[in-house]
Amino acid sequence: MNCWIYVMIAAVILLALFLYFYVRKAYAIQKVCAMPVQDKLDRIDQIASPFGFRYKLSQDLFTSETDVWQKECGYCSSYDQYAPFFHMIFDCEPVYFDYQDKTWLVELWKGQYGITAGCEIGIYHADRIISEDERKRTLFGSVSPEEMPVFSVTLLKDNSPLTRQCERHWWLTGFCVGRYVPPENLSMKTAIVFSSQEMCQSFLLGLEEAGYSSREIYVNGSAVSFTFSEPRFAQPRLRKTWYGKWVLFKNRMLLRLYMKVTEPFYFTADRLLLLYEYLPFLFRYILKIRRFKKRKKRR
Repeated sequence: MNCWIYVMIAAVILLALFLYFYVRKAYAIQKVCAMPVQDKLDRIDQIASPFGFRYKLSQDLFTSETDVWQKECGYCSSYDQYAPFFHMIFDCEPVYFDYQDKTWLVELWKGQYGITAGCEIGIYHADRIISEDERKRTLFGSVSPEEMPVFSVTLLKDNSPLTRQCERHWWLTGFCVGRYVPPENLSMKTAIVFSSQEMCQSFLLGLEEAGYSSREIYVNGSAVSFTFSEPRFAQPRLRKTWYGKWVLFKNRMLLRLYMKVTEPFYFTADRLLLLYEYLPFLFRYILKIRRFKKRKKRR
């Protein structure tokens, strides 16, 4: 008899939870539908700004601002090594070169960031010339506004464009929330306009050192373009292991859950605003792209 009482109590609790979340979602959908488009954009930017990103309706993606807290973190190779522990599985391509008594680094990334497919390109430098053996142990600092080049990046999935970005930046990104694309199915058509031809020539030496041939590079004055598809650089240890495959599988399952929870909307802004009103902790989780850098900086 007592067993049936417990079963009935559990059933009532489950029914109450179902009704609560059903009503909560219906209210959230109604609230998002009633918002004007500009209010939606203002709201999503207000929410995303503390994470260092802004939303671009024209391409339905998030991109990084130039003046954000991530700039204080710089870059070191351990960020890439530990990325799978933060649900990020990507190909990375660092290009090192020496210019004006400093070692510089231009790095490209493409892959799956949780439930988000995207790409990044960043430029950093050390405070001196460093040897090849020191590169993986060096914390590279972000460049000043005067040192920022113009980046132009087209992210392709199986040779079909997903995003196009062109901006003077130190860390240009494009993140498509709600897409699943394994890193090997992505490629980046990249163009960089440097501040001088001398800097461009130094970068070309770095590209050649990384394994790119002259046939794969186009140069015009202080501008250089190439395509990052198959990495030439040795990838982080966890990238091709069973753990990396498990993370990709988990990301795909989380993406399906995200798509189901955010029905019936199509655009990312609508989906995320629904999530913010309905399950705010999931919204915050989605926008923590690369946030682990800040924690590592504090150690």
